[in-house]
Amino acid sequence: MISLVFLLYYCSLCVAAQIYHLNESTYERMPPLFDLDEYEFCLNGDRGIYCLVRMDLVGPDDSDLIQLIRDYSAVTTKHYNHSYLERGICVTRTCRKYFEYEQNVSDFDANLEACLNETIYKDYELKINLTKIYYCKKHEDGIQIDSYDWIVFGIFGFFVAINAIGTVYHQFVYRREEEKNIDSGNKYLLCFSIKRNWGWLIQSEPKDPRIRRLKGFYGVRTITNVLIIFAHIITILGNGFVANPRDFEEAYDHLLYQMIFNGVMVVHVFFCISGFLLVYNFLIRVEKLPATWASIPFVMFLRWWRLTPVYALIIAFNSTWMRHLSSGPLWDHYVTNSFVRDCRRYWWQHLIYINNYMTENKFCALHTWHVASDTQLFFIGLVAYVLTMKRGRKIVMILLLITSLILPSLHVWFQDLDGIMILMPEFFRTLNNDSFYLMCKLGHNNLVSYTVGMASGNLVYNWQKRGVDISKNKVFAKFLWLVIPAIALIMYSGQMFYIEGPRASVFLRMAYASLHRLIIAVIIAGGLIGMVMKSPIILRNILEWKGWVLPGRLTYCVYLIHFNFIHIISGIKITLNQAAMFNMFITTAGVTCLSYILALLLFLLVEGPLNNLMKTWTDSVKKE
Repeated sequence: MISLVFLLYYCSLCVAAQIYHLNESTYERMPPLFDLDEYEFCLNGDRGIYCLVRMDLVGPDDSDLIQLIRDYSAVTTKHYNHSYLERGICVTRTCRKYFEYEQNVSDFDANLEACLNETIYKDYELKINLTKIYYCKKHEDGIQIDSYDWIVFGIFGFFVAINAIGTVYHQFVYRREEEKNIDSGNKYLLCFSIKRNWGWLIQSEPKDPRIRRLKGFYGVRTITNVLIIFAHIITILGNGFVANPRDFEEAYDHLLYQMIFNGVMVVHVFFCISGFLLVYNFLIRVEKLPATWASIPFVMFLRWWRLTPVYALIIAFNSTWMRHLSSGPLWDHYVTNSFVRDCRRYWWQHLIYINNYMTENKFCALHTWHVASDTQLFFIGLVAYVLTMKRGRKIVMILLLITSLILPSLHVWFQDLDGIMILMPEFFRTLNNDSFYLMCKLGHNNLVSYTVGMASGNLVYNWQKRGVDISKNKVFAKFLWLVIPAIALIMYSGQMFYIEGPRASVFLRMAYASLHRLIIAVIIAGGLIGMVMKSPIILRNILEWKGWVLPGRLTYCVYLIHFNFIHIISGIKITLNQAAMFNMFITTAGVTCLSYILALLLFLLVEGPLNNLMKTWTDSVKKE
């Protein structure tokens, strides 16, 4: 009778062999997705063995529970795959009667599977296959420091030492009252003065009045960067080993989480800003120094020099000392055997900015796909503007815009992708998502935002040159008040791909893949134009606050660093954590503060000195 009632309830939830919702009591009939035995207690003994494993539920096929699990897991947009479980097992305690030390190693897997099978069958009357042992840890296991660790340690030590020497040289060789004669000293050594780099970091007033109009960009960058950190923090809650996966799955029906899950659209703010700055600064500089084809390699080298040193040091740290920071039942899973391994194997992809096109590199600095895409788009934009120095600029820009709209649609059509990157629970758990790897992170699919940014930079430059004043235009001012609500609405519109029911048609997915990028880029570009053209709205005054200058200039370093903390927090877990919004806010605050502290050190010791070193060298070349 009980089975009949359960079967009727189960069938009432089914639509095309999918179950969208389960009440709490029915949900608890399924085996928990994650579990962790106590790690330190397990390895206290000399013969303790702790294993992290994956086991697949395989039947029996006539079980109503196994059918429920399969149908519930079929809703991949909102549910984890409950047909496989992940466990941290203290083999020598949980499976004591199955494990004999004198047995052959070949018996280990079979005995461990028998132990887990007994537990699952006893509690749920289900059978499992032990499909993967991620690793097993013993008391004496440890990671040895190797030659690569010492090389990276030496590089960091060099930067500390040279900055100490440069700072002392600046402080004691040149008295403060003689600062005006500082050019008589060793210019290259002075580039490593922490005092000078700090002064540049907090300097807020450029000489060119047109460049001063860009000061609101610091506020936009800072706020957008914090929002991206907040969106990335959800990785900690969704990547597995949480005590309440049902709460995380139900979050897909809550408005705030729906905005967060579509937060990948925020990155288009950076692409639009980058395109704007490329053209705006380019047009100002060619007034004094005409651009030629020969200048493109040099400009690209300057960009590479500006981005790469800090980036390379972080990748080097990820490949070496990162794995020594901690240990635990999940440390190897989230750090050593994934993050560190991929950084050691694919570091070179990052240094030449092609990592966004390499699908095999899943874990090493995954978030830096944006840096690679931006660099590729910078090159395209630079070539386009040098090509059209004399004529044909409008035609080239229109062709770029049309191409940028067509390319995402073609990916959807030929590769059967979604209109946006759907952040399914299994994506956090496995980092597998075709829409992300085959469309979202590829440079050419973000061209539309960059092109709109370039067009807006060109428009603002020409308006300023002709003396056009739109600051008193009331219609445009009203539009600016709608920028933030409009962006939020576009982000929420992505929820159409999470709705319960059949998958969206291919034509809807194609249209959305192209148009949502264009619409959000136009909205962002409108906001940037209004800010630079001094539209009288309170939001512009807030963004132009001087307090944004320092965090705005640290944006790049913060963006590079923050994901390291996500890996660390995921790896140091020794118990199942709670997926909750409060935890997200607290973790975001902590990760943001730590990221800015480390970013400040990296800027003062690496980014600032090397940028000044290049500027000093280029200035000397110009004089010669």
